[in-house]
Amino acid sequence: MKEKTHYTALIFDMVESRKFKDRFALQSYIKAAVEICNTVFAKSICKPVMFSAGDEMQGLFYTAQEAYRYFAFFSRLVYPVQLRCGIGLGELDVFSADWMTTELDGPAYHRAREAIARCHEGQEQPVLFNSESPGDRFINGFLGSYLLLTQALKPKTTILYIYAEFLDSHLVPQWEDLVTLVASIEAHLIQQQLLCKNTISSYNPIFSLTLEETCFEEPDSTGGDRLMISQSWKRGLNGRIAQTLGIRRQYVDAVVRTNNFAQLRTFEALIVEKLQEVT
Repeated sequence: MKEKTHYTALIFDMVESRKFKDRFALQSYIKAAVEICNTVFAKSICKPVMFSAGDEMQGLFYTAQEAYRYFAFFSRLVYPVQLRCGIGLGELDVFSADWMTTELDGPAYHRAREAIARCHEGQEQPVLFNSESPGDRFINGFLGSYLLLTQALKPKTTILYIYAEFLDSHLVPQWEDLVTLVASIEAHLIQQQLLCKNTISSYNPIFSLTLEETCFEEPDSTGGDRLMISQSWKRGLNGRIAQTLGIRRQYVDAVVRTNNFAQLRTFEALIVEKLQEVT
């Protein structure tokens, strides 16, 4: 028996994965990120994300908003690996509580498959949402603009933006889950530094990662602004990033200000809110 009317299927794969020489190390890196995300987002997942074929992964979520949160957090964990993603909202024709995501079928999966196929056709946008509703173009327009801005960041700048999400997450529903996985996340981010060094010619890491429970901060639980979406850069976050990475606070201040990190986070918060409206 179906538990609800609509679900959200998430299908994504790696872009140009063959450029990574050590395929075993790459697969281990990706699998570790899947395990972290499946744990952090456990309450939002109907069927855990898993490899389905080759470099492709898929999972099933209760809402479109949570599917995007998972993918956005996962993409930060696996950087510099680039991803293509289709998010499909719809019903299921085949469902069983005991079955894995690869055994299910229905419009949610068909729409996610159609979306990622469009990405494979050479579309400049690597992530597409598909619910077969007029509002899809609006959401995909925001997604495309946000991704264009973040992809334009330089590698070391991207790393700073990624770490801000780990230290002050607006994607993870229960921030305590990050704290409980601090050792796993730190080990994974160390591997991320090595992968960046080995695959990005211009990347010269200056970071010495030290991730502790005290680095994390409980999110603000106050109500939102009726007129504006507020995801501003929290006071003290720059200092925590500098301390975690062992770099100068002044350097972090300059990067955050020059690259409009606060505005980028607000942009992504808007995407999450619009996806919540369609679920």
